[in-house]
Amino acid sequence: MTGRVGVAESVVHGTALVLPPEGTGPAEPWFDQRARLGRGHKYLPPACHYLLAAARTALAESGGEMQRHAPELRGAVIGTDSAVAALHADIDDTVRREGAAALSPMSVPYFSVNLLAGRLATEHRLKGFHLTVTSPRTAGIEALHLAAGALAAGRAAVTVAGAAEAPDPLAGDAEPEAGAALFVLRPAGGPVPAGGAVLRTVLRFVPPPALAAADGRRRAGDCVRRALDTLGAAGPPPEQVELLADPSAVGDAVADALRSWCAGRVPVSTRWSGARAGALAPVVRLAARPLPAHAGRRLVVTASRAGTVALATAHVPEHTD
Repeated sequence: MTGRVGVAESVVHGTALVLPPEGTGPAEPWFDQRARLGRGHKYLPPACHYLLAAARTALAESGGEMQRHAPELRGAVIGTDSAVAALHADIDDTVRREGAAALSPMSVPYFSVNLLAGRLATEHRLKGFHLTVTSPRTAGIEALHLAAGALAAGRAAVTVAGAAEAPDPLAGDAEPEAGAALFVLRPAGGPVPAGGAVLRTVLRFVPPPALAAADGRRRAGDCVRRALDTLGAAGPPPEQVELLADPSAVGDAVADALRSWCAGRVPVSTRWSGARAGALAPVVRLAARPLPAHAGRRLVVTASRAGTVALATAHVPEHTD
């Protein structure tokens, strides 16, 4: 079990959620790209539509924070699991039935999931860097973690980070995810604007084969509890605790460690997902309003059956500018 990576911290200057209305089915239309984005976006994949719309809202909410910095000091980190899964399925089907010549030159470049963040970077002149993270389930929080690390290292002065997903046609028994959740982030230690928060993240890995033995399960629990201690040492105790995990040995181990760490002080809300779940839900829970009451903190933990574990807190300090 890995446990040496510390806390990454950043300050939230803007957030945005682009999500389907509650009760919308996976095949139901809900996003009007022409109304939200204007001309020139028709052939982009749906996940790119959601990402661009969320970025516009988050950047507007940040009060022009991005424009205060040179393009070379602007970055983006986007996490996803299934953003272009439907496009991949369409490409495969078209090639099998009609051959590669039948592929649309307008959409086929997006077979590369990296181009979602690339389009975002082009639209907002994010010339510092743009990264795409594709770890199952944990990619969204990993994106926030990497963005904070880049800010701390001086690789950027401001970043847009979060997750975007579109329904996976092979989602199995998982609830399909669609939409985007984004944060505009600045380096830690700076003033927290009104409506902002301090974001902290920790990443860990639990090898699934190790959980077959009692000693492995014990070490996994110790690893997760140490991560929670590391995260908890950076701020007040959480008022809200949520776990979003795959039903697996890894998910069970993380749930046991989280309940042990909370020790009944705060209830743990647990949401189990089916196979091939995306990376959007944990970032949605971090960005959801309202954040905990003034001087409060929300803890979100997510884990995949592959062994990746990501922990994050959104904290509203006692004094904000």
